[in-house]
Amino acid sequence: MSFKTLTLLPAVIIVLIILGLIIARFIIKRKVKKPTLIVGSAQGLGKREEQEDSFSTIENESGFLAVLADGMGGFYLGKEASELVVKSFLGEFTRNYNIKSINDFLVNTTHISNYKLVEFAKEKNMGTTLIATFIRDNILYWVSVGDSQIYLFRNKELHEINPRHTFAIELRKACRKGEISRETARNHPKRDRLISYLGYRDFHLLDYSKTPIKLVKNDMVILCSDGIYNSLSTYELEDILHKRKIKAAEAAAAILDRVLSKNLNNQDNATVLVIKKVK
Repeated sequence: MSFKTLTLLPAVIIVLIILGLIIARFIIKRKVKKPTLIVGSAQGLGKREEQEDSFSTIENESGFLAVLADGMGGFYLGKEASELVVKSFLGEFTRNYNIKSINDFLVNTTHISNYKLVEFAKEKNMGTTLIATFIRDNILYWVSVGDSQIYLFRNKELHEINPRHTFAIELRKACRKGEISRETARNHPKRDRLISYLGYRDFHLLDYSKTPIKLVKNDMVILCSDGIYNSLSTYELEDILHKRKIKAAEAAAAILDRVLSKNLNNQDNATVLVIKKVK
């Protein structure tokens, strides 16, 4: 072996090491999964003395869970009621590592939460609304009780996913039967009164995703308390969400800012979660 060959060997080794590091980095980057869901949230007190909305998100191998509960201010311990329900969902989610039927999980956990709330209240009036979404393999499942709202924003249009459990449901039924006029139903003073919530023994009215929704890129799932949708129209929400490449955190902050900027005298607690599918 010549002297010239010996002097080239270190350079060749260095080049091979560098190439090896580049290949290893490429392999590692391919193995690291980029998140498919990005979450943003925002919450405001409004003109209330206490924040009675509670929310949380959690993710593990079973999927991604988001929960929002709006404690009923006219009842006993609204804040504690919403917190208890959210914690109950998180506890059941972490306890069940092999969730086969997501709808069964959501419905059963709703009833478990109601039982815990009734036991905690000890015969006192204590209540909260509930909405929860569960996403697995890009499919959206949900459950709802009360008047908090789940939306899907797709192709610049906002779609209501769950019905609101208010007296308006009964008014619409009476209207279809011809018992009352549309105008009466629309202007009834009790149309926004809750007819279902968590916190009483004979609770039974809930809705859930009998037909789950396949999410596509750039879909946004929005969970919000009535302090959001009572202050903003569908058009106003769409105006915020349709901005090109808006991030989940930016969308949530913009929605809350728009609500609070109105400075309404009766502004309720306002909470919004935005879940965006980014790939």
